[in-house]
Amino acid sequence: MSEKNRIKESILKHKILIVDDQLPNIILLENILNLTGFNEILSTTDSTTALEKIETHKPDILLLDLMMPEVTGFDILAELEKTTESRDFMPVLVLTADTNPKSKEKALKLGASDFLTKPFDISEVSLRIQNLLTTKYLMDQLKNQNDHLEDLVKIRTEQLQTAKEEAERNEKKYRLLFDANLDDINLFYIDESGPSNFIESNPASEAVLGYTKEELLNLSLHDIDTGMVDSEYFQEKLQKLLEKGSLEFETVIRKKNGELRNMEVKANVFELEGKKAVLNIYRDITDRIKFIEAILKQNRAFKEIAWIQSHVVRAPLARMMGVIHLLTDMDDLENKDPELYKFIKMILDSAFELDQIIREISEKTAEAQKNQDL
Repeated sequence: MSEKNRIKESILKHKILIVDDQLPNIILLENILNLTGFNEILSTTDSTTALEKIETHKPDILLLDLMMPEVTGFDILAELEKTTESRDFMPVLVLTADTNPKSKEKALKLGASDFLTKPFDISEVSLRIQNLLTTKYLMDQLKNQNDHLEDLVKIRTEQLQTAKEEAERNEKKYRLLFDANLDDINLFYIDESGPSNFIESNPASEAVLGYTKEELLNLSLHDIDTGMVDSEYFQEKLQKLLEKGSLEFETVIRKKNGELRNMEVKANVFELEGKKAVLNIYRDITDRIKFIEAILKQNRAFKEIAWIQSHVVRAPLARMMGVIHLLTDMDDLENKDPELYKFIKMILDSAFELDQIIREISEKTAEAQKNQDL
């Protein structure tokens, strides 16, 4: 169906109200409208009920006679003009036998849309009504589209407001986490030429690095990371970071006072204002490394003690035990000198006991060393 036919089919369903104190005029108009295809037609000869019928039935077009007793067409137009903004567009086709230009001018100023001059021309009646209803149809469509657009704008505005509020909440949350983090967090841009100056840092940076935030924003990685003196070191780390999006490694940083500290670094790359940016989180592991080194040193001491126990202490003890065995094996020593035999036997038993103690100490030392290695 063509657009023109679709519009015509639609306007034939519109409601029409005729207000004319002359019944023959109403009958004529109803017949013309029926022949045209209109079915929703309401009419009245009592102009005093016109406004009530307009309010109740909400016609799409009003055919209005100007010269009527009690309430004239001008009176009805004047009342309708007061409610124009609160109701949908309703064209008013004025029915008049008055050809005075001033009457038409007055009617137009009060909101009349068009005129039909009595006596009516059948073709003109049908065409003018269809033209006005077509105009109403198009205006209603435009209004519906505008209302729809307003609804969409309202929905989108609410969505944007919600998104903005959510973003603000997230920003506050992440800012709180950023500021409360005890690890040093630094943010900077990165490109082929290297890292930019730091563009953001958290309060922990001052405690970790010794620089104030204002001082740090005038520095870059070159000023704090000792590994940056090796260009290959930087390029290798940068390449891995760009490939994976994140990277964990260890480095040594130089604090403001010149002190060197071992750092565990977690780096993440992302887009910020159309540029590649890197967020570095530094965790000081100097004490951890010192603790590990102390444990390794202790392990070396354990190994040395275990070796001394196994080889240095037990060797002379074994020789002593051998000599004592020889003494106890002397011919009939137990019968010849029971007292001496008793003392030698006591020394031999003590030697065996001491050997067993050394064995147990060696085993416990080896077990402790094994646990620390794990």
